[in-house]
Amino acid sequence: MYKVYSLCHMSTKYTPSPTRPSRVQELPTVTATELKHATADVLDRIASGKALAITRHDKPRAVLISVEHYENLVGEEGDWLAELHAEYRGMLDRMQEPRQKAAAQRLFEATPEELGAAAVRGAKRRSGRGR
Repeated sequence: MYKVYSLCHMSTKYTPSPTRPSRVQELPTVTATELKHATADVLDRIASGKALAITRHDKPRAVLISVEHYENLVGEEGDWLAELHAEYRGMLDRMQEPRQKAAAQRLFEATPEELGAAAVRGAKRRSGRGR
């Protein structure tokens, strides 16, 4: 049988690291005024490896990170995107094979009853009851 892939399946492989704050609201903050008047002190905080959210009127407006942190993020992004692209291209190539095209055509021509029965068979197979 064919393995069905979905974007949901793919997205579970490409998630942010749980060790990094994923929300700007969780970052330490510095106001735009503080940044303006104490730039050197703020840069020292950033150089120590901490990301800071820059706020204006109590709302986060930007995130300031060190050059090293930025380079790490950009490097990770390239690998992540390349891997995702390769996986997508592989799925797309498999979908163009004659057997897959024929299966897709049968799917589009199926009646609602046939689709329902196929869904039940697939669910039983995944749960181990249909073996």
